[in-house]
This record gives sequence, structure tokens and C-alpha cells, in this order.
Amino acid sequence: MHSLRWKITLNFLTLLFLTLLGAYLYLHQAILKALGLPWLPPFRAGLLAARLEGQLLAVMLLVLIIMGIGTFILARGIITPLTALLPLTRRIAAGDLEQRVEIQSDDEVGLLSHHLNIMVETLRNNFREIADERNKMKAILASMTDGLVAVDQVGRVIMLNPAAEKMFGKKGAEVEHKYLLEVIRNHEIDAMVKEILASGLPLENEVRLFPTTSQLFRIYGTPITSEQGRIIGAVLTIRDITDIRRLEQMRTEFVANVSHELRTPLTSIRGFVETLLEGAHKDPEVSRRFLGIINHEAQRLQQLIEDLLYLSRLESQPQRQDSGGSNLVATLDRVLTTVNKLARDKGVVLEKEIPAGIPELAISEGYLNQVLLNLIDNGIKYTPNGGRVTIRAARLGELVQVEVADTGIGIPPESLPRVFERFYRVDKARSREMGGTGLGLAIVKHIVETHGGSISVTSRPGQGSHFFFTLPIAAEERRRNNYQEEPGI
Repeated sequence: MHSLRWKITLNFLTLLFLTLLGAYLYLHQAILKALGLPWLPPFRAGLLAARLEGQLLAVMLLVLIIMGIGTFILARGIITPLTALLPLTRRIAAGDLEQRVEIQSDDEVGLLSHHLNIMVETLRNNFREIADERNKMKAILASMTDGLVAVDQVGRVIMLNPAAEKMFGKKGAEVEHKYLLEVIRNHEIDAMVKEILASGLPLENEVRLFPTTSQLFRIYGTPITSEQGRIIGAVLTIRDITDIRRLEQMRTEFVANVSHELRTPLTSIRGFVETLLEGAHKDPEVSRRFLGIINHEAQRLQQLIEDLLYLSRLESQPQRQDSGGSNLVATLDRVLTTVNKLARDKGVVLEKEIPAGIPELAISEGYLNQVLLNLIDNGIKYTPNGGRVTIRAARLGELVQVEVADTGIGIPPESLPRVFERFYRVDKARSREMGGTGLGLAIVKHIVETHGGSISVTSRPGQGSHFFFTLPIAAEERRRNNYQEEPGI
């Protein structure tokens, strides 16, 4: 700024000097002409014009002083407002966009100040928009359940979203500017990123990120390009598809199991019908026996279809809490009456150990009947002659736990985690012989869980099994208990 001030002053003084020099020469010539003398250079004019020249020089010196003062004032009027802008521009350059220039004139400096204020306001609005967009992007990335990893053009990590941090157990700040292979340690993904950066084409792959687990991930990779079309990085989206693949496998197994379970009785029915048609019907004894088998298989087929439909309805229903309640003792008595003949025929003793005061349960009577019937019927079928099936109940806070214990053949330890799966049987031949569809325990599990309860089993081969399920107490029963427990009641 000081150099600008001196440049303006120097240029003005130079112009003034040249002007005064020209004026001096002009006046010198005019004086000689007025005296009737020929033109002479100033240094040879002699005494003829010495006095006049002295006066002229005095006047010129006075004019020079006045012009110098004017030049200083003019330069100060231009430089001072510009000097006042310097601290402001420094603060703006440092990022302080709240500063504004005070406009004190309508000249070019005032116009410059006005446009500088407009520029600062525009910059502030642009930075605010950028900050808003950055916050939106952070919120979007934080809400993603899929992991997201961004790398630069040489494969160094530049960003991880929270889901990716959770997957790899590392914070984004810890892995920034590290090569992807150092972070993920998976050569398939590293090769995939290199191919994306080299070809500029999106890729998709399914990999196991961690060799010690069975988790399966689907990786979507896309290149990042600049405005000029140059590849400057890549983005990977990582989705855990373990559950999806497990569900697909379960669906495939379910279809295969249903097909097998339907085909088995149909094959049996068809075989006996063909035998009868080929002439076996002429023997009444054979006909009666074959028709009995056909009837049994048809009933099993009907029961299988009904169980499938029932299970399908259960699975399509959301979790529910019945507004009413069911009396456990009354429902259990009806179930025991239903299975009493089956137990008597097998020589199995049914025992009931239900303490007084068991509250009503938050489940409809029909569903509770289905749960008890399936568990008790299951216990009778797998308990040999002379054994027993015992039903117990106890209150556990806001829940009631029911136990159905038998002294039957038991369940091997390796089969315990799967007994509630659809169509799973510990002994398939024995189960079919007893008329089971393989869906009873799956139905029980769905009923209990959709009513806010849980179910489990413990067993030892040769010593019997113990099935436990819990259900919440009915809402009306809870309100009544809370009222009675209030102080002063």
C-alpha cells in the first residue's frame, strides 16, 4: 500500500514538473518578445530578464508547493480507504465471513466496498450450503445399514461410514490414508478395487470377509470420476447377506420337505390302490387291510396340509397380545380329557402339578389349547409303557412358566437346537409311524413367541425331555395385581 501511495505521488510530481517547465519556457519567450528582443536560451538571457525570471521562479515555487500539498491530499484520499480494507481482507482470507466494509462514499472506492460486501455474503451463503450438504451426507451415511468404504486413485482409504467401522472394528480416523488391503485384509476385495480403478467399470461380487466366520457379504463397487472424466477413486458398498442366504436355504429345504412329505403318503396310497385294481380287491381281508392303510395315509395327508395352512397363518400374523385371558387349569383339564384315551392305550400316566392362584394368561384359549395339546401329545407318543407325562406351572414375576416333562426316549444333544424347525425329526421312521407331521413343535414355537413368550427344551437320551414355555400374565390380571399392591389397599 505504501508503494502505491508513493507511485501516485511520484507520477503526479513528474507531471507537475513537466508542466511547470513548459510554462516557464513559454513565459520566458513571452517576456523577450514583449521587450522586442530576439529569443534567447534562458541561460544566455543575461541581466535583461533576471529580475522578471526571479519573480517568475518565486511564483512557480509557490505553485509547486500548493500543487504538492494538493497531491498529498489527493493521494491520501485514495490510499486511506484502500488501507482500511486491508485488515478486513486478511480476516476474510482467514475464514471470518461475518465482516463487512463500511461504505463512506459513492465514488469508485465506495463501489469497490459494496461489491466486496456482496462477495463476502455470497461466500458465506455458499459455505453454509456446503456445510448443510455435508451434514446431510453424514446423516445419510450414518443411517445406512450397509458398510461404505471410499478409496482414492491408488487404493488408500479416505472414508468409512459407521456401519463399515462396526464391521471391521476400526474407526475411520485410524485407517485414513492406509491401503485398503491393510484395513480389510481380503485379497478378493483388493483385486476388485484395483480392477475398478483400472477399468472404470462397476463390479459386484460375493465374498467372505472373515475366514473364521460363515458370514457372506455382497460387495458393490463403483468408480469415482472427476469433471474431466478422470478416475479419482472408488466406492464400495458392503452388505451382509448371510441371513438372506440362510432364508433362501431354509425356503429351498422347506419346499423339498413339503414335497417329500406330500409324496410319501400319496405314493403309499397310489401303490395300494393299484394293487387293489390289479385284483387284490377280490380278497375281502386284503381289501379291508389295504383300505385301512389308505385311510390312515389320507388322514396323515390331510393333517399335514392343515398343519401347513395353520403354520402359514401364524407366520403371517404380527406379534399379538390378546386383550382377554385364558385360564390355564381349565384349558389343561380339557386337553387332558382329549388325550386321556391315547395315554391309557399306551400305558402312560398323566400327572398335573399346578399350584393354586396361577393367574390368567395373555393368550386366547384356542392357541393355549393348541400349545398344550401338541406338547402333551408329543410326550405321550415318545414315552414307553409305564412312563409318565407331568405338567407343572409356576409364576415368574409378570410371566407364567409351564413345564411338560416326560420319561420317554429323550433327544440327543446334537438334535436339541433343531427340534423346533419345520419337518425336523429326531427319528423320521418312528415319527411317521406315530403319525407325526414334523410341524407340531414349530407351531408351538410360533404361537408362544407371537404372544410375547419363549420356549426351550432340555433332554437326555433315555431319561426323557422337559419342555418349558413362558407366557405373559393377562393385562386385566396385571392391573388387578398392581391395584392390590398399592399402599393402603
